[in-house]
Amino acid sequence: MPAIKRRASISCRAEDAFEYVAEWRNFSNYIPMFVDMEVTSLVQYGPGASLDLTMLLGDKVQMRTTLDFTDFVKNRRIVLKSMRGVRTKTSWDFRDIGGKALVTLDFEFDLPATMSLREDERLALAKTIEDAWGKSLDMLKWILESGQKTKA
Repeated sequence: MPAIKRRASISCRAEDAFEYVAEWRNFSNYIPMFVDMEVTSLVQYGPGASLDLTMLLGDKVQMRTTLDFTDFVKNRRIVLKSMRGVRTKTSWDFRDIGGKALVTLDFEFDLPATMSLREDERLALAKTIEDAWGKSLDMLKWILESGQKTKA
């Protein structure tokens, strides 16, 4: 399973960064590969929340998946998993470092074997996904530091 790990020091409180990421309606503001999201659970915040969404993978590939909040420690950690389509595990960790938030993103994914891709296409798509998640953390940092915390 390919994985990326990125960290960013963000000029905001760790609690504010946590709450922004915990609100699924904000995902499209900093994770452009998540589109057409809708909550499918009675729970809309925290453990037990579940979303159906489309993941845009590169220029041509769209895949439906269900994303579940599987671990949720208030102001410290959020873990999201999808088990259908592209299998993913996304972990967000938040720590206060002297008035700033240290946000760590761990993202693991596995492209389905049913995708009919040559090995070079599979590697290119994996690189595209990794780059997109790195940019998502950069976008989250920009949003939180600039005060552009608009909801989708």
